[in-house]
Amino acid sequence: MESILSWYKSQSRSSRTKIIVLALVIVVLVGFFFSESTQSQQLQATNQIIPAQTIPFSGELYVHVVGAVKAPGLYQLDIGARVSDAILAAGGFSPKAAQESVNLARIVSDGEQVVVLDQDEISGEGSSGLISLNRATMEQLDSLPGVGPALAGRILEFRKASGGFSSIEQLQDVSGIGPKVYADIAPLLTL
Repeated sequence: MESILSWYKSQSRSSRTKIIVLALVIVVLVGFFFSESTQSQQLQATNQIIPAQTIPFSGELYVHVVGAVKAPGLYQLDIGARVSDAILAAGGFSPKAAQESVNLARIVSDGEQVVVLDQDEISGEGSSGLISLNRATMEQLDSLPGVGPALAGRILEFRKASGGFSSIEQLQDVSGIGPKVYADIAPLLTL
């Protein structure tokens, strides 16, 4: 090390400046090389596809089960639970349940309300024969005049986000429901 210092001190001032600049360039290039290598390895690690079965499902969520079940209420389920699990937690279907009104295989999400209709609501033999805005299925909403699958989906999204409709007039807050569509479907709806 002393011989290097002696050699350095024997150089002219301009040569010493060049040596310092060269040393700094080498340090920066070495640092850049190792930085790029590490970033490349990190990028490769984050871009790997993880098979679905290896993703852990842990934790719990809450689902509100209502309608034609034996024990409607709020139930705590494991993440990854399906509608069938929620209905089992609520004691199963009631005798008048329209089991086809729900998709038993669908995975539930936290804060969701699962509504099981009864046979009278499906067949239209209910007390009023009107479609319940707060309990209607996608198919029932789609059957309304001027309402297609996309608009029915927006109605369901609005219902879920707002916790249900408090009045039929609130339907006008859904994107795509103009005065004409509202006038056509309002008489066919109930809460």
